[in-house]
Amino acid sequence: MSQREHNWYRTTRQMNRILSAVAVLCLAAAHSHAQSESQKPNVIVILADDLGYGDLSCYGADDIATPSIDRMAAEGAKFNSFYVSPVCSPTRAALMTGSHSTRVGIGGVMFPRNNHGLNPDEITLPELLKDQGYATAIIGKWHLGNQDMFQPLKHGFDYWYGTPASNNQFYYPNTKTYALDCKYREGYSCDGILKRETAACPLIRDNVVIEVPADQMQFTQRYTRETIRFITRNKDKPFFVYLAHNTPHIPLHASEKFIGSSKRGIYGDTIQELDWSTGEILRSLKELGLDNDTLVIFTSDNGPNTGKGGSAGPLKGGKGSTLEGGVRVPFVARWPEAIPAGTESDEPITGMDLLPTLTRLAGGDVPNDRVIDGKDIWPLLAAKPDAKSPHEAVYYLRGRGVQAIRIGSWKYRIATEKSPKDEKSERKAASDTKPKKINVETLFNLSNDLGEQTNLLDKHPEIAQRLKRQLSTFETDLRKNLRPAGVASE
Repeated sequence: MSQREHNWYRTTRQMNRILSAVAVLCLAAAHSHAQSESQKPNVIVILADDLGYGDLSCYGADDIATPSIDRMAAEGAKFNSFYVSPVCSPTRAALMTGSHSTRVGIGGVMFPRNNHGLNPDEITLPELLKDQGYATAIIGKWHLGNQDMFQPLKHGFDYWYGTPASNNQFYYPNTKTYALDCKYREGYSCDGILKRETAACPLIRDNVVIEVPADQMQFTQRYTRETIRFITRNKDKPFFVYLAHNTPHIPLHASEKFIGSSKRGIYGDTIQELDWSTGEILRSLKELGLDNDTLVIFTSDNGPNTGKGGSAGPLKGGKGSTLEGGVRVPFVARWPEAIPAGTESDEPITGMDLLPTLTRLAGGDVPNDRVIDGKDIWPLLAAKPDAKSPHEAVYYLRGRGVQAIRIGSWKYRIATEKSPKDEKSERKAASDTKPKKINVETLFNLSNDLGEQTNLLDKHPEIAQRLKRQLSTFETDLRKNLRPAGVASE
């Protein structure tokens, strides 16, 4: 896409917004407009941080109680093959843009030192919903760029309350603005904050720091209250809330009421508090008379940190891996007016699919001036007869590469792994004993080997070769149509 084409598309969108507003004001169509607005579903997307496939009771956990999310699944839809990226920033980029994270220049986790972020030229999900009259808010973690030009308010959100990145990341104090009544904790002070080279995770409202370091024990409680306040303020118009929790990402924290509440230590405690939060939001929707008009989705950004209490259940691997445990996560959706209760599906869907699906539900159009990799999955969510995954293949991206492909129940993976040590390497000097890395190819039939235990590469070489060729073709095509990340000036 040329710069001229891009400018034309964005100018057209802005002109359409202006013309739509003029039409509403000048054509005395207020009643008709209000009627169409009321038909648009409110949308709440709840995204946990590092929650695994085996961390909810409706997905098999027997040591963590999640009755509210379980009720969502019973009253709505539960998907068993929902795919995201193996780490957080790429999943968030894909959710916002409807495109593979590598396509939009966000290949890995973003760190404080990085000067790139989600390009301001990207057309995001909140922007598209805002075009349709939605009030938009992000409550929680952003993690798509540290500089002001990349922050949520520049990407279609009306309101932001949360953290710029993960709760274990520091930030550079001189890059932020501080509220006059900012709360300074743990020895921090108003006079001293700008003298510090780095500072611990802050709490932000609309790009202004209101507490530093943030009280992490209160994250879930505060996010829940902010979400309920926002939907209450906007109950008479369609709204979109992106509730991006910081938990159960490390360091693990829960509020006092939930400490010791689960059978899986502090990790389980944080998830039971997430479940409480979800229940409070559902209760508020019902009290406000919005229950039947609101689509609520609960999912996670990647697989679990298995070394800190997380579980991928029957899946192999965890966060950071393109094994199923790293990229397949829970996905539950509830909308009493439109999603049949008790719906369950094994059809593969992805985080990228939310942009086209939600945009069309809101009455908008998906951008046609760029590649959008996501597909409309509404027929699956609505349990339409014979609905199938719109994806011919699911691709597993990690960093800047493509490591695996799934077609039907077959998964082919080629990943770089450390080679086994040999006797010669053990006799070498320590400086020369860096393990060599080799490409390891595997082929699994996920229909009867969900845990990826039996490599069928030698038994079905023709299937492996077919999938390998398609993976290679996809990667070549992907490289031909990349969009750059934004870069902040030094």
